[in-house]
Amino acid sequence: MLIERVPLTQYNDLLWLMAQESGGAVNLRNSKSGARGLFQLLPSQYELNPGGIESFGDAVEECRGGIRYILGRYHHAASARLVWQANHWI
Repeated sequence: MLIERVPLTQYNDLLWLMAQESGGAVNLRNSKSGARGLFQLLPSQYELNPGGIESFGDAVEECRGGIRYILGRYHHAASARLVWQANHWI
């Protein structure tokens, strides 16, 4: 969060989202959708990781990619959490 300059006020929502998406398992893979990582980025989103596909397996880089996706799409982790709670995906 510090690297991506995300306020600590978003920590609980980011942690909750990660728990729903991967249960905290680094490099988790979904064979049906191709989603990977702590925040289950889709293949078209892998580029959000600092090292692209090579970032998988590195928890910090997977977090950075997930944070970039969430804030890029929803602007705030709390907004992403509301979407997840309504649809079971972000």
